[in-house]
Amino acid sequence: MKKFFFLTVFFVLYLFSCIGQIYAPTPEWYNDYDVKFYKIDIEADDISSNVSGYAEILAVINVNGLERFTLELAEEVSVDSVRLNGLKTSFSRHADLLHIHSAPIPSGSKCLVTVYYAAIDIKSDGFFSAVSNKRDNPWNIPVTWTLSEPYNAKYWFPCKQHLPDKADSAYIFITVPETLKAGAPGILSAVTPISGGKMRYEWKTRYPTAYYLLSFTVADYEEYTFFAHPTGVDKPVPVVNYVYNRDEYLDKNRESIDVTAPLIELYSELFIPYPFAEEKYGHCVAPMGGGMEHQTMTTLSEFDFGLVAHELAHQWFGNLVTCATFQDIWINEGFTTYAEYLALERMASPQKAQAWLRQMHGMATWSREGSVFVPAESIDDVWRIFDAGLSYQKGGALVHNIRRIINDDEQFFDVLRGFLKKYAFSVASGMDFKRYMEEQTGIDFTQFFEQWYFGEGFPIFDVSWKKSGGYLDFLVEHIGSASATPLFITDLDVSISRANAADTVIQLPIRTNRDFFRINISENVIGVQIDPGYWVLKQVQDNSLIVDFPTDDNFVLCDTHIRRRQDLSITFASRTQRNCRLRLTDAAGEKVFTEMTVNRKKEITLPMEQLPNATYILHVQNGRNMYVRKIIKTTF
Repeated sequence: MKKFFFLTVFFVLYLFSCIGQIYAPTPEWYNDYDVKFYKIDIEADDISSNVSGYAEILAVINVNGLERFTLELAEEVSVDSVRLNGLKTSFSRHADLLHIHSAPIPSGSKCLVTVYYAAIDIKSDGFFSAVSNKRDNPWNIPVTWTLSEPYNAKYWFPCKQHLPDKADSAYIFITVPETLKAGAPGILSAVTPISGGKMRYEWKTRYPTAYYLLSFTVADYEEYTFFAHPTGVDKPVPVVNYVYNRDEYLDKNRESIDVTAPLIELYSELFIPYPFAEEKYGHCVAPMGGGMEHQTMTTLSEFDFGLVAHELAHQWFGNLVTCATFQDIWINEGFTTYAEYLALERMASPQKAQAWLRQMHGMATWSREGSVFVPAESIDDVWRIFDAGLSYQKGGALVHNIRRIINDDEQFFDVLRGFLKKYAFSVASGMDFKRYMEEQTGIDFTQFFEQWYFGEGFPIFDVSWKKSGGYLDFLVEHIGSASATPLFITDLDVSISRANAADTVIQLPIRTNRDFFRINISENVIGVQIDPGYWVLKQVQDNSLIVDFPTDDNFVLCDTHIRRRQDLSITFASRTQRNCRLRLTDAAGEKVFTEMTVNRKKEITLPMEQLPNATYILHVQNGRNMYVRKIIKTTF
């Protein structure tokens, strides 16, 4: 068996290396059975991270004669006893594995394992703690909550942490002091009084669920519920919110919470109808410093619009369709990051949406190296999996770029809808999305994924332009921010501003690291803007956004950095023609002073002494030629 396993792993590694990606191998025992059902019945409170009780796992056996049923459970969690199909049985521990021993179990059999256990002050290492307990100081509310992604479910219940093996259904029963409430995925089927002044909150979900999306939160909550009316859903969807039991909390946050309903309705139109409509959507507040998209019951720290929009979008990307492995976390985080933009685009304003894109690009370029695809050697590094610049911001930028490449919004959203339907309640990889997209659009995305998904970094552009006669010439040079991906083949939008004419957007096909383009254009060009729609993740060299060609010697500036008491001196290569015009603008294109006319001179001085320190653009029109230079005035 071991020999077969290692041969299998070698073949898989070889196969994926041939197509540019390597997936980390999974444990052999993952193939032993399929999980059908979890029941977690535990006690918890709001002042500790302790949990105790039992868990049931119903599974169907895949191999004939299975004698050892394996679950993941952290070695710090104590196990009192184990039952197999109702009978007490022996078990053994090895690191974070719990082995239940049995007489040979035939393939196709159903097997019910019950584990009685206690987790006392287990896993506590910041945001990704399995069970956290903290007081939300502004509201003086202690809260206990779980966060199992990516591999921490094993610290609070026995499970199989394998993304493709979703449980068909799950019960989460939490017994808490009667003054508290406990929220979890699914429908609250009952609240049962328990002796000793306790209440058991019995949550049940009958939708397929990945192990890390099971959760609970406990606090002094009040319930605030309203309804969404998404298209394609027969009845209203309850939005159940467990918020702090303080009058001022709901008064302060009601408007921000209420935006959830129109967001559900929007995403149901853009994607597919809300996929968990038979149960609910909701929030549990916890001082976690962010959010976690537990299925039908997100845990979050605040009702910021972007956070609410992001976590809600996970109900489609991440929960309905889950990444096949955490190496493909883009399926979860890239699409939901972009959903924030879609929400702003339709529910806020174009200006706010554009500002969001600008910020996304800025954050994505923090990481000059690294791929969106998580390499196999980093699969155990939680901070690499959830790298803000790569998995979230660059991941969102890739979706935006794909939208531009498809160049048809109806088809783009049809692709998203079809993908969600095809892989509903299952898992998908980045390559699965690529293949589906190619089938639907007829566009070959191989090169795109090699550069942007498996490749590293982004292009750094140096763009120069010159208006000469009836032509506008561009020289576009670029390097990759990471040496692993030195070339990015893409189409780059350029907006051209002309005197007495509307702006025109042209597309420059970037195919090498140094491309020259000549555009027929007769009007006077007063400026260009590179990629105004932020379609391509990139950096543009600060000193090259709108500059003349470096080889041009028609005129020379004494210095492009002007000091506090200095004017701008210009020396022309030869005497200027009659009516050579000079104009100085600020970086936004607004005139700083009235344009000057120069007649047959070799030198000219522009008064800069009274201008504030800033970046300015000098426009020189000499006959039929237009030259542009950037000037920076500084104190030193």
